[in-house]
Amino acid sequence: MTTATPQPLAPSGSPRTDDEPFAFTRAEFLRGAGRAWLRTTLLLIAVWATATIGVGIVATFVILPSSAVAIVVGAPGAYAIGRRLRTSSRVRLHVTAFAAYGALLAVVVTAGYILTTATADLAALSASWWMFLVNVPVTAFGLANAWFATAKRAVPAAFAPPTSPGDADAAVEDDLDDRYRVIDPDPRRRQRPRA
Repeated sequence: MTTATPQPLAPSGSPRTDDEPFAFTRAEFLRGAGRAWLRTTLLLIAVWATATIGVGIVATFVILPSSAVAIVVGAPGAYAIGRRLRTSSRVRLHVTAFAAYGALLAVVVTAGYILTTATADLAALSASWWMFLVNVPVTAFGLANAWFATAKRAVPAAFAPPTSPGDADAAVEDDLDDRYRVIDPDPRRRQRPRA
């Protein structure tokens, strides 16, 4: 008994097959991780600058080191999620999973930042909850958006609009129209046969 090997969906050298439509190479993962880091970091800087009316630009000096920690801490988990979901062709599942992972990563990194920089004062520590209100949704959106952009570039067929099977008779009718001329039903006009 022979087993059929899965046929590749993309050009040779691609890890994607019918069985694993969202498989990825190490290089694709690294590009995606870099895109996620850059997009999320820039988005956080822009949101903090807007939320604090420009004073948040100073937050860049906090966001950059924190985002470096986030990429080191978060990359292995993102790789594991990507490997786990490589067999699923449902884009919404991937986007939801990476958004949830982004939210979790934001909670961990923000909590780590608060705990390492906060004083022993419990009131100052409890007053830092607002950082979660900004960092969690922004990071969740940034990670999901970066996954979407990376996957759309790597697997464009998965994002193509669905094609309808069309009218099967239309193809036959079009072919007939091309081969035969339409005869005018007026009996007064003499029709000559097509040569």
